Amino acid sequence: MKCFVLVILTIASLNTYAQADNPANDPEAGALLQKVSEKYKSYKNISANFMLFIQRPKLKPDEDDRKYVDTVKGQITLQAEKFKIAVKDQQIFCDGKNIWTYVAADKEVQLNTYEESDDMFSPSKIFMLYKQGYLYNIKEKKVVNGKNITVLEMAPPNKKLTYFKIDITIDDASLQLVESKIFEKNGVRYIYRLTKQTPNIGTSTDTFMFDAKKFPGVKLVDLR
Repeated sequence: MKCFVLVILTIASLNTYAQADNPANDPEAGALLQKVSEKYKSYKNISANFMLFIQRPKLKPDEDDRKYVDTVKGQITLQAEKFKIAVKDQQIFCDGKNIWTYVAADKEVQLNTYEESDDMFSPSKIFMLYKQGYLYNIKEKKVVNGKNITVLEMAPPNKKLTYFKIDITIDDASLQLVESKIFEKNGVRYIYRLTKQTPNIGTSTDTFMFDAKKFPGVKLVDLR
């Protein structure tokens, strides 16, 4: 479930452009975030492929960085309050009311009532985060592969969260999120790199619900 939370936070970070009257916020960063938010809100839905890099603190400074980095490929589909997330050996379906977590290795799917919390956001809540007081500023501007890129640093107002800031990278021309880096207080860094984004795809009600017919032999554990 941790992976699910962080994927949602990656997309959610697009819309945390906070309170305009806060003097600590950068007006240029706020204007860019608003443009990005408006673009994503114009989509009926969106599907995105991503690469997740999990960086753990090194025990010894001279050790190879690769020893402390895990890589996971995944895909997320968002539509209003519904979503579907797939990573290796795990799929999560949510129809806005119920959430199914399927783990292939266990041949089991757990069904729970979906409830939001400070660490977990549904797509229906994403576009309201700007009212929650995140602080933001422009951290860096650079050119990558011929494209103008802006990196924004954002800090949540809730200091009890497991993370203390999020760096998000935006393509200035396409107004798309390129990468999101989440800084956990325990020293772990989660880097989500979006490799492909496809808006307005064809979906149905079944897209966001676990279909037992497609998973023969899987045990359903109803925890509602």
